[in-house]
Amino acid sequence: MNNLPNSKRKSRNIHSFLAFLLFVCLSLMPDQAQAQKEKTVTLNVQNETVENVFVQLGKQTGLKFFYDQNVVNTAPRISIKVKNSPLQTVLDKITEQTNLFFNRDNNTISVGKQKIGNDVLKSKTRTIKGTVVDETGESVIGATVIVKGTTNGVTTNLDGNYTLNDVPDGATILISYIGYQTVELKSGSKELVKITLKENSELLDEVVVLGYGNIRRSDVTGSIASVSSESISKVASASVADALAGKMAGVQITTTDGALDAEISIRVRGGGSITQDNSPLFLVDGFPVDDLSGIPPTDIESIDVLKEASMTAVYGARGANGVVIVTTKNPKMGKTSVQFNSYVQTRTLAGKLPVMNNYEFVMAEYEYQMIRKGSADTFIKNFGYYDDIDLYKYTDSTDWQDEVLGGNPISQYYNLTISGGSEKTKFNLSYNRNKDEGQLIGSGLSRNNIILKLNHELFRNLKLETNATYRTRTIDGAGTSGTNIVTALRFRPTNGLTSGASLDPDDDDENLDEDGNSLNQRYTPLEENKQNYRKREETAISLKAALVWDMFKGMQFRSEYGISTTDSNDDQFYGALSSTASAAGMNNMPSAKRTKTHKESYRLANTLTYRNLFRKIHNVNLMLGQEINHSQNNNTFMSARYFPVSITAEAALENFALGTPHQSTSYKAAPDRTASFFGRALYDYKSRYYATFTFRADGSTKFAPGKQWGVFPAGSIAWRLSKEKWMKSVKFISELKLRASYGLAGNNRISDDLWHNIYRVYSGSSAPGFNNEEYNYYQFADQTYLYDPDLRWETTITRNLGLDFGIFKNRLTGTVDVYWNTTKDLLVPSIIPNSSGYSRQMTNVGRTSNRGVELSLNGKIVQTKNFNLSASFNVAFNKNKVDKLSSGETEWKTKASLSNWYGTYNYKMEVGKSMGLIYGFVNDGFYTVDDFNFDETTKKWTLKPGVPDNSSFSSGNFSFKPGAMKFKKLSDSDSDLITEEDMTVIGNTNPKVTGGFGLSGSWKNLDFTAFFNYMCDFDVFNVNKLYLNSAVRRNYSNLSTNMNLARRFRYVDDAGVNVSSDPVALAALNQNAATYSWMSVTQGITMSDLIEDGSFLRLSTLTVGYTFPQRWLSRLGVKSLRLYFSGSNLFTLTGYSGYDPEVNIQKGLTPGIDNNVTPRSRVYTLGMNLNF
Repeated sequence: MNNLPNSKRKSRNIHSFLAFLLFVCLSLMPDQAQAQKEKTVTLNVQNETVENVFVQLGKQTGLKFFYDQNVVNTAPRISIKVKNSPLQTVLDKITEQTNLFFNRDNNTISVGKQKIGNDVLKSKTRTIKGTVVDETGESVIGATVIVKGTTNGVTTNLDGNYTLNDVPDGATILISYIGYQTVELKSGSKELVKITLKENSELLDEVVVLGYGNIRRSDVTGSIASVSSESISKVASASVADALAGKMAGVQITTTDGALDAEISIRVRGGGSITQDNSPLFLVDGFPVDDLSGIPPTDIESIDVLKEASMTAVYGARGANGVVIVTTKNPKMGKTSVQFNSYVQTRTLAGKLPVMNNYEFVMAEYEYQMIRKGSADTFIKNFGYYDDIDLYKYTDSTDWQDEVLGGNPISQYYNLTISGGSEKTKFNLSYNRNKDEGQLIGSGLSRNNIILKLNHELFRNLKLETNATYRTRTIDGAGTSGTNIVTALRFRPTNGLTSGASLDPDDDDENLDEDGNSLNQRYTPLEENKQNYRKREETAISLKAALVWDMFKGMQFRSEYGISTTDSNDDQFYGALSSTASAAGMNNMPSAKRTKTHKESYRLANTLTYRNLFRKIHNVNLMLGQEINHSQNNNTFMSARYFPVSITAEAALENFALGTPHQSTSYKAAPDRTASFFGRALYDYKSRYYATFTFRADGSTKFAPGKQWGVFPAGSIAWRLSKEKWMKSVKFISELKLRASYGLAGNNRISDDLWHNIYRVYSGSSAPGFNNEEYNYYQFADQTYLYDPDLRWETTITRNLGLDFGIFKNRLTGTVDVYWNTTKDLLVPSIIPNSSGYSRQMTNVGRTSNRGVELSLNGKIVQTKNFNLSASFNVAFNKNKVDKLSSGETEWKTKASLSNWYGTYNYKMEVGKSMGLIYGFVNDGFYTVDDFNFDETTKKWTLKPGVPDNSSFSSGNFSFKPGAMKFKKLSDSDSDLITEEDMTVIGNTNPKVTGGFGLSGSWKNLDFTAFFNYMCDFDVFNVNKLYLNSAVRRNYSNLSTNMNLARRFRYVDDAGVNVSSDPVALAALNQNAATYSWMSVTQGITMSDLIEDGSFLRLSTLTVGYTFPQRWLSRLGVKSLRLYFSGSNLFTLTGYSGYDPEVNIQKGLTPGIDNNVTPRSRVYTLGMNLNF
């Protein structure tokens, strides 16, 4: 049997495992009802203080003791020895020895010198009510009012009011709100009626996540960009990219296209590698992941991006391109809360490319037949006589974009989060489910995510933290993006005047291009889509656990271990009516392919951290650590042909034996292992002067023995000027801090096989020496370049100067950074003697640099009781440069992977210039009649001397004549012939400016958020434009309206007469022509006409919400309810003629190409946020 193992059994095992895991985790949670019912304790103390006894009793019972410190300090020491005794018995013994009395209310026990009752279960409590306001008297909504040391707490409503029940006498009440100083008041204080919160001038003291720990933002000495869960939650999206785009200065975030499974591409400060991956390191709760596409935004607590080496060096060989740290929501102590979020979305195509209608199309087709064959016989057979051509003006045209990309697909999203717990055990359980219909017909995505976090205090100084994640994803139509889009754009809008008329699929001449390749268009894009069945199924499991040991004051040891597995199954089926089935050798019969991939990773990390404040002025934070990372992939592939014509995709993929085996391979990749040692020291003096020093040593299997280790140090300093006494007189400055840093970080995102020969097993192709026979297994050295055993790390040196500021009590805050990054020892192909058998060898000789400036601003414009308005803005300027290539080379050219494309190169690297330069010909309009001599005898056109000659670019039945595309002659050669020597740099794909800005506010119960992102001064290589404006790959193919009758150079006049051999008539016909003849271009040519400015301003999101008053919800047991309406990608201001100027930046050598990708949709969302 050729069948691959079925995944259903594995899926059942996984579900069983997860159910077991969930049961075990939940069983660790204390049964609070039972615990409160049975309060027994075991105690053995001699001459112990009362306070320490209360601590032990609290840990055993979960109860909180409230007392006046003076009372317990003056109480005599006690001695008690009991085993499994009721709590009341122990308290009675304490009363006998100390004359202290106890009063209980729920989970709190008040301690005093006066007796109120005979039983600890009887105590006096009260209800307190009041209002929380700020210094201006405005209500503070959502402030927390809680009994200190308990979970008994409430939040203020929309009017700032609160009611707190069951408050013990003498209890301390804590009132807190983000951005304000916490207030402590006794339960009997008159100030509880109206509590005034003072704004915290040290707003920067929010916590940010660094490598292997957290610190206050005010202590940060490097460059970090952060986005909170509050900001992310304002965007109703299943994609992290949509929630983050444009929100962080210097961080460029895009999706590769508009498909539901499109990859998220992130670049931090441009990236420095030439041939290797420029993606940052992605960490989710400390565990490395490949990308962020599988993380539901509703589960994210915060995202922190470390942008330079003083912050990233702690990650060593993985930190050169920046580090993106995602922290999912952590468990919090308190009553169990339930949060439910849901939305429904509909999509619509944001814009279409203009294509010809029926009349324009048949006019172009008529002209093509007249020029190509010199007669209209084929045209008449398919489309009728020319005299009837005006009838097409009154027929309905089919725009296949509407058929393939049209409609209003629906998406649904559901999120349920349950969290809470006691002081010892806390949990957060989240389930996410979304089902999306894609804009491309037949595409869709469904996803399930379960995340369980459980933290448990095993002992007084030992905690266990666990994190389990289970994710499934099913993608329909996976990988179809690049095939159906171009087909739909170019498919003919009509079959002729007769209903049901069709072109003859057996007309071999009409189904071959100029090179004799099949161009069969028998089936519409809809039918082609149905005949291409593609589905990808993925299952991922991640289990992580950490033990945290507080060894003694300030000293903590943390050991964490994580393991993850990902299994994917990618199926493809091509039916008997597909273009694949009609290809050579396929015999018009179905075929199928399957690729199964298994990836497993594990991580072990141990850290020892010491924190202490000496003499209240010297703050020290030291960390040492060790880490091991391992990952490995397995891959199995098989394919079969010649299935029965009527077979379904499901039947074929279920049993490959029904077809004829074609190919099969299986391999296990070499493991990628890294061992690391690292450390960091943070010091500050009086929270005024700061210093941070970091180092990391990494050893990787990606390099040869003896070359595997690299060391990456970094350091930074900061001066908080706002803490200086002489700054106190400058009242309007709230915060002011200067930063400077320098450091090294490495890039190990390189190929695994560059330092030694790799032999791979191949099948299904001609083995060397066996003519065209196919053998199932053969192996050979698969190496483009000669291997180099001396390869070492690519290393980035970063230099950064920064300024953090806040003015007018932090009503306006901001950050300015100036940086200069140099990436050295880059892997570039160097020229070597051909005697080696290779022309090049990958060596560490390249160097690039990135310089830039970043600015971020956040302002609170209006803050009143009923109306609030805030704004944010960020902008980044970046310029990269190639400083060095291989020895003796000042430039290096490469070619993008584009089919049927002319020339050897279309991208260029040049020392002293930017990366990502597009290389091609410069358009110079088109040839006119005056550029030629015409021979009346031979009816041939010949160029006049001195006129640049493009004739080599016109092939097939189109003879070179007026109307052909014309290029500029740039070389110094004596010949008029245009060659590759006349190519030059025609575009730069690097945006000079990126950023975003937004507004958010509220008026009473209404809230709104709007965010824009923009990119300026960069070029896009619009490959689609060539396909729609030329005869490349044509067969009754439609064209862009750019080539309509009023614009293009024509050869047939209004009477249908071919005037291409009449110079006078041809000149008169085209005296107002604006562009070249589409028939003159028969191959892909990289030219300036295809390079367009991609600058844009996009309204990324606009959201309007309404929160229902609490008084409407309290009777229903609902804590809060918010309904909202949101729109994404509502409009884009740009001069770009394609679908979208924000294109793929994944390919470092050939970025900025717009070619056959699913366009982005405009999305409308209706959703709700419900809390219990």
